[in-house]
Amino acid sequence: MVRKSLGKGLDALIPGVGNLETRSIQEIDVQLIHSNPFQPRIQKNDESLEELAESIRIHGILQPIIVRTDGIGYEIVAGERRWRAAQKAGLSTVPVIIIEEANEQKRLEIALIENLQREDLNPLDLAKGIQRLMLDFELTQENISKRLGKKRPTIANLLRLLDLPQEIQGMLEKNQISFGHARALLSVESQDLKIQLSERIMRENLSVRNIEEIIHNLKEETEETVVSKSSKKKKEIKIDQKDSESSFIEENLTRYLATKVKIAKKSITIEYYGDEDLHRIYSLITGKEEPF
Repeated sequence: MVRKSLGKGLDALIPGVGNLETRSIQEIDVQLIHSNPFQPRIQKNDESLEELAESIRIHGILQPIIVRTDGIGYEIVAGERRWRAAQKAGLSTVPVIIIEEANEQKRLEIALIENLQREDLNPLDLAKGIQRLMLDFELTQENISKRLGKKRPTIANLLRLLDLPQEIQGMLEKNQISFGHARALLSVESQDLKIQLSERIMRENLSVRNIEEIIHNLKEETEETVVSKSSKKKKEIKIDQKDSESSFIEENLTRYLATKVKIAKKSITIEYYGDEDLHRIYSLITGKEEPF
């Protein structure tokens, strides 16, 4: 069974490709089809491919593969995952639509758009693909949002993921943290603090709401410090060396412990958000894993 529909991005790239009444769907031997060696690569997920193969065993291919003739057979323009999954499912033929009118650059663009429309795509891979569309094909965020069927702010937020430290990008790529976690970390200015907070997300299995609350508290503390300093300056109150050192230590402890720290006269307050957080702070301060 073949579903008579294609992604809206592909329809925009190849005029008429979405109208299957004017396009002939043919069954082609899988052995006559080969991948495009220059097709943009997206991180492979064997488990996801196996799931697609199982779906194809039950329901068949729901969307035809787009190919072109190249003298030795048929080169895939869009649908390589479906072709690979079909082979895993044991199919001998697959439904295809043959196109010839797209030039090489347009075929690469089509392949990339098709990859980016996958529902199981890692957000970092999606961000890299969007960046490539902008750099290689000179598409705007508005163009891309229309072709991928995503809102423009979503495109902008995905691109911002590429500004995260490599350590955090690696966590996101391995699905150790979510897009929501990463988006929350983008609001933190310090790169070192971003990394500390990302490690804390993994270690304590924090939800997006948890990390947003922690970041909010850290920002609140920073704002209070800034307002306090500004107020003192306006009143022309001289800050002695001890107060300056206390403020410096307070800020550094906040970064090191990745939690809210307050130093007052003869006291220090360290906030924590549960038993695991308390043990984490204890380990950082004492160098010991457990208190007992």
